[in-house]
Amino acid sequence: MRRNCTWSLMAFTTAAAIVGSVDRKIFVLLRDGRNMSGILRTFDQFANLVLQDTFERIYLPKLDQNSPVRFAEVPRGVFMVRGENVVMLGELDIDREDDHLAEMQQIPFEQAEKEWKGIQENRIKNEKVKTKKYLKRGLIHDFVKSDLY
Repeated sequence: MRRNCTWSLMAFTTAAAIVGSVDRKIFVLLRDGRNMSGILRTFDQFANLVLQDTFERIYLPKLDQNSPVRFAEVPRGVFMVRGENVVMLGELDIDREDDHLAEMQQIPFEQAEKEWKGIQENRIKNEKVKTKKYLKRGLIHDFVKSDLY
């Protein structure tokens, strides 16, 4: 067996790299900006994922300098994620996964979702303005509405 074989190094940088995370709790950031965490049960060669005991969490910025960061979460149960929508994933330390929430204020999910959608709509408007300015100067601004991470 050749140890310095290039294809063997390349193969592990594909979806096969997440095989060690099966049956472990993971975090997944999606292209639309949603944060999901759950137990990875299976995946395929396209990085399509099946998560169990999944929670969706929304983080919102501070209202002012003295207020805490706000968050909301909702259980989603078994959740399938199409691989093309995965921006980032990683394993969570189950002993420390909720430590950062102690400094945050939890709010109802419906309220957070409404506010999050408003933030995303504003971002899309700002990106459209920026794209027009770039095009006037002969530059390309690469922004896709589904890339809100």
